[in-house]
Amino acid sequence: MLLIYPPAARSTEPPPGIARLAGALKSSGVPARTLDLCQEGLDWLLGLPLEAEDTWTKGALARRGRASALIRSPKAAENSDRYARAVLDLNRALKAAGRGLGVVPSLANYEDSSLSPLKAADLRASASRFEENLFFPFFERRLEETFKDFPAGNVGISVSFLSQALCAFAIAGYIRARHPEKRIVLGGGLVTSWVAQGRVAEGESFGGLVDAIIPGRGEEGLGRWLGATLARSAAPDYDDLAANPYFSPRRVIPYNFTTGCPWKKCVFCPEKAEDSPYFGLGAAESRAEIEGLVKRYEPGLLHFTDNEIAPLYLAALAENPPGAPWYGFARFSPRLADPGFCRRLAVSGCLMLQLGLESGDQAVLDAMGKGTRIGEIERILDNLKAAGIGTYLYVLFGTPSENRESALVTRDFIEERAGSIDFLNVAVFNMPSTSEEAPLLSMRDFYEGELSLYREFVHPRGWNRDAVRSFLSRDFETSPGIKSILLRNPPVFTSNHAPFFLGHSG
Repeated sequence: MLLIYPPAARSTEPPPGIARLAGALKSSGVPARTLDLCQEGLDWLLGLPLEAEDTWTKGALARRGRASALIRSPKAAENSDRYARAVLDLNRALKAAGRGLGVVPSLANYEDSSLSPLKAADLRASASRFEENLFFPFFERRLEETFKDFPAGNVGISVSFLSQALCAFAIAGYIRARHPEKRIVLGGGLVTSWVAQGRVAEGESFGGLVDAIIPGRGEEGLGRWLGATLARSAAPDYDDLAANPYFSPRRVIPYNFTTGCPWKKCVFCPEKAEDSPYFGLGAAESRAEIEGLVKRYEPGLLHFTDNEIAPLYLAALAENPPGAPWYGFARFSPRLADPGFCRRLAVSGCLMLQLGLESGDQAVLDAMGKGTRIGEIERILDNLKAAGIGTYLYVLFGTPSENRESALVTRDFIEERAGSIDFLNVAVFNMPSTSEEAPLLSMRDFYEGELSLYREFVHPRGWNRDAVRSFLSRDFETSPGIKSILLRNPPVFTSNHAPFFLGHSG
């Protein structure tokens, strides 16, 4: 089976989903190969002979080789201004590749002015008009090379992000037209959400384009579709991917202990809205898998991609260091309120934890169902700072339980603790279409298209998106301590590159 990761999304590390599936297939005796057309495709675009229509683009095109090399060098983090210029140059060069075609590719996105990934009809059009896709000359060549060397009868396309959907369907359209004997299956995070929220039926074929849609953990559904018994879990196999030149200063290997969320009580979260099942490996099993990955691929950084590294696994990491620096999402849990435990995490190689603060107002946190306490959050931030572990905090404005006064409480909370916060992700709330709160509010379409996973709502306290955005630009981002944090955020690559900019990560 050939497993494909399509353009375009941030490409700083191998895609873990198809690597995990490849491991399950191979360990069960099913030949498998993985192909990252996202990473390869972006490099192909950056290598095209392109013309510039303005001075900035001309300079960006001239500097793109050096910029690409810098992003992939340990020197990337030595000068944040030079790094930011390199990222902007690469995005400008990619934009030039789509000029005149109505397409805007970037290091993190792919936009087509004539087609929307939120409309099934447009996705089918992308498939039928695959030759018009910006990446077509590239993926035609790579697929033919791969099929010649590995004549797989089954092809799986993993669609994790909305930015990949149009290209994924163009690739599927090409395979259906040129290789009708091959069976095509769609999976990945976006497909799972479409099915879970009722946007796409599990038996949908998009007009005969695909043979199956498999939401959720592919190890289970893919085995049934293939008529094979796959290992319930197997270590990811990065043999086809690890040597790829990803946009990262070091080799990063992703790994997940779990799928789903162990908490799943936050009313604003898609995990709750979609009722995603939770599955976790045993601590001993995961330790053996990680040790094998570190020995085999020698990563400069491990990225734990779980929605939350549950306390069980944090304790296992503290007790048995993985053998490489690491980072990932964690919850403000009581375990982190122990300063000694945080020190042990730092010794184990923990460079940074991503933490969902969401709000600095306790009443808002309670209404959200976060299950966290402000006093404990304060202690945890102090503990992590003292231990030398970086923090990447996530805040969310515009939830139904918030108003301007509680947003100001959040601003003041972050401003007062700016010295303990390394990076910030600031977001405006989008209501999941299937949220339990949606029927209680006046709703309207947010994005045009029946595949949209989110809807806009009339805020019960008048704290609508325009007011939230005004607050962010006038009152939040201008606050001195907050502004200094935001200036540290790596552009485009954000949390994927943040660990490299921490002073202790070298």
